[in-house]
Amino acid sequence: MMISPTRRAFGTGLFAALMSGIFATEGRAKPRYDRDRIKAMVVGEAIRMNVSLSLALAVAHVESDFNPRALSPKGARGVMQIMPDTAWQEYGIAPDELWRPRINIRIGLNFLDRLIDQYRGRTDIALSHYNGGSRVRRGGRLRIIPATRRYVGKVQRYQRIYHQKILRGHV
Repeated sequence: MMISPTRRAFGTGLFAALMSGIFATEGRAKPRYDRDRIKAMVVGEAIRMNVSLSLALAVAHVESDFNPRALSPKGARGVMQIMPDTAWQEYGIAPDELWRPRINIRIGLNFLDRLIDQYRGRTDIALSHYNGGSRVRRGGRLRIIPATRRYVGKVQRYQRIYHQKILRGHV
């Protein structure tokens, strides 16, 4: 079996973990997801993947308000608003699988974590890329894409709010 360079780059472990959840509910009734259950999934996956809880919650809040059926005008899907092309090209995940909250959250958090690493901890630049694509590098310098300024600010505000809630034990 030939493993794509992308799948190899992100490790077959993550790919296997993503794929194992795809068929977990096959043959059973579709589960209903309320906002609290989705929030708990975001928290659980963030802990499992060692991603900042407050950042993970803020991104899910701003992207979809924890709605697993959210669909953007540009076609981004689910809780973390993943574009079908990104899911397929980066993770080998079919577009219809993005409606599965756990898969969507895992992809979103993994992608966000990779961007934070890529931009050496610059969360603002990673968020700009997450929301607006790779045009954050201009003339050899990193910058927030102008069209994503409001998004980045909103996520940062919610991150501070969730951070305070976490400190108080109210998440």
